[in-house]
Amino acid sequence: MPRLIDHDERNDAIAQAAIRVLTRDGLAALSVRNLAAEAGIATASLRRAFPTQDALRQFCFDEIRDAVAARIGALSGEGAPLVLALLLELLPLDATRRSEFVAQLQLGSLALTDPALRPSAIRLSEDVRRACTAAVAELARCGLLSEANDAGLEAERLHALLDGLALHLLWEPGPDPAGRASRILTRHIDSLAG
Repeated sequence: MPRLIDHDERNDAIAQAAIRVLTRDGLAALSVRNLAAEAGIATASLRRAFPTQDALRQFCFDEIRDAVAARIGALSGEGAPLVLALLLELLPLDATRRSEFVAQLQLGSLALTDPALRPSAIRLSEDVRRACTAAVAELARCGLLSEANDAGLEAERLHALLDGLALHLLWEPGPDPAGRASRILTRHIDSLAG
């Protein structure tokens, strides 16, 4: 009797393998053959699931988005502690988030010249923008945003801070990247109160 395929399980294995390949070997190594070997599945099976490179790359972007959304969705609390936890989820502070960020950068560099991949890269950036907007709204809801501050502008500024901080943490994590990121973000959150 043929073995039934758990498509979610297979897709998770493919996503994790793709992130490992992108992180370890770079975008040029994200081939069907390499990915099938890394995931431990047949090349033909991978080709059926992702008939084109674009489909595979878009899948990778979507998997990163879904993983981050799941972690953020699991957060609880309110006010500045919730905002800080939310923002820290968007930074490369552990092996998983670092790998996701490196994969995102690899795919994002290709999206600059690949019109088929560009919408996936833009959606990921829009997700971060929405998270920043939600963070500023939460601060405003709790009275932690000065009325002199424009919420939309502060969300954009926070997004820029996160993008820059993520790159700094990637290239120069230092001995305590989470502590460093927490101090920088806490200082920024405190400054928004006026």
